[in-house]
Amino acid sequence: MEPILSACLVACHCGDEIDLALRCIQNADLAVSVFLSDNTPEEMTADRLKWAFPGLRVLPQRRNAGPSRAHNAVLPYLTSRYHLLMDPSTAFDPSLLRRMVVYMEAHPNIAILSPRFYYAEGEEVFFPRRRLTVRHLLGSSLGDLGGMFRRWKQEYVFSGKTTDMPLPVECAPLTFMMIRTDVFRTLQGLDPGFPKFQADADLCRRVLDGRFGSIVFHPDMAVSYHPPAENIIFPNRTHHFSSVLRYFMKWGITW
Repeated sequence: MEPILSACLVACHCGDEIDLALRCIQNADLAVSVFLSDNTPEEMTADRLKWAFPGLRVLPQRRNAGPSRAHNAVLPYLTSRYHLLMDPSTAFDPSLLRRMVVYMEAHPNIAILSPRFYYAEGEEVFFPRRRLTVRHLLGSSLGDLGGMFRRWKQEYVFSGKTTDMPLPVECAPLTFMMIRTDVFRTLQGLDPGFPKFQADADLCRRVLDGRFGSIVFHPDMAVSYHPPAENIIFPNRTHHFSSVLRYFMKWGITW
């Protein structure tokens, strides 16, 4: 019988952090079908991990076309009820995956469940939780100036909110999200037009606009995040700008 949960990680110039991520899945108190989409087949990372973690299914990609296409490579093989899209730079408690599955089982109206994020030092990481708008873009870029920019940034990432209760949101980061497999399959995964940035914002927009279910942020479920150095294949500023532009062209510009 296939596990109720599957998970996919994308390998792209990864360091030792991916070993920790896979070890967290291995130590979880829930069986998981684990896929590794290898965006750098010229490296030996996937071969090493396949030997170190028996049962890991490697999906080699012909070239590095970005996380979206790499995550979508798993679609033909999914037989689970829930699917985890997970960054190799994340780690979590062994009980987390079961808790997330149990919560989604108890709330069939939820399409995507998103946890809270912390850096290794304990500081909270704030990801976008609302739809991208012009003011949110300005707040995200200029929030350090204070005033209205800081308010817009807090509104965008919920950094001004203090909550210990699950609440509906409009966006969940691709860094670590659990989605119903049938929803992910129906939407044909991530839009490959967003190779790195805004793929999660676009997916969440399609989930909500298609009425597939709600997106819930659960602050009592925590994930540790160890961000890597800037990716040499996708320079952040250039690709972030082009992804934002594509998002606004697809969904329209709102203030």
